[in-house]
Amino acid sequence: MKKFVTVIAAFTCIMLHAQTKQGTIIYERKIDVYRRLQDEQMKAMVPQFQTANYELLFKDSISVYKPAPKDDAPDPFDGGGGNNIVMRFGGPGSDGILYRNFSSGKLLQQTDLDDKKYVINDTIQPMAWKLADETQTILNHVCKKATSATQRGSKVIAWYAEDMPVPAGPENFCGLPGAILKVDIDSAGMVFTAQQIQPSADSKELKEPADGKQITRADFTKKLDEVLGPPDSQGRRIIRN
Repeated sequence: MKKFVTVIAAFTCIMLHAQTKQGTIIYERKIDVYRRLQDEQMKAMVPQFQTANYELLFKDSISVYKPAPKDDAPDPFDGGGGNNIVMRFGGPGSDGILYRNFSSGKLLQQTDLDDKKYVINDTIQPMAWKLADETQTILNHVCKKATSATQRGSKVIAWYAEDMPVPAGPENFCGLPGAILKVDIDSAGMVFTAQQIQPSADSKELKEPADGKQITRADFTKKLDEVLGPPDSQGRRIIRN
């Protein structure tokens, strides 16, 4: 009984310690576009790698993930007119705001579709992670390794920092005993890497997104298919303008 009480007391201390943690992580997302294209002519029309920056704000049991402020550099994947190819990659938070409350399991995704704003009501679905003892140092944080797989079967390797005891991470990747600082999907097909960690988060940003029509995930997916067409086996949607 004494050992059981000690374990409970230690767990409580860890949870209280976790609730005091807050910060902002800036990630770079790098996609190997050629890995997703079979047509050599299409490869010739776009650069091999697509990069974008995102920020994750977290405090206590709340996290908000969204695109980082953009510079004025042109996007080589958007083109400037004519017969262009626009490729859309990624998951929740790629083009809007992804809010998660880990205490309640609530997930809200604010996004745009067909010039309309929506707020998707959903629940957090943590992946089935397998933890390992292997370590890697990222931005002076010793991170441990965890592995899993996407719904399409792609291998996922994540590196999380136990000294940042929050279960947050980029896009859908969360649920580990520490903030995720790097994710490698499909052997470098898509990689999220933390570029900067700030010790605080703007409390004004840590709120539920409310700008948009409330909708369920299932209904939004139907609308997405109607507007953009269904994704292929690799989850991509390609629009020719």
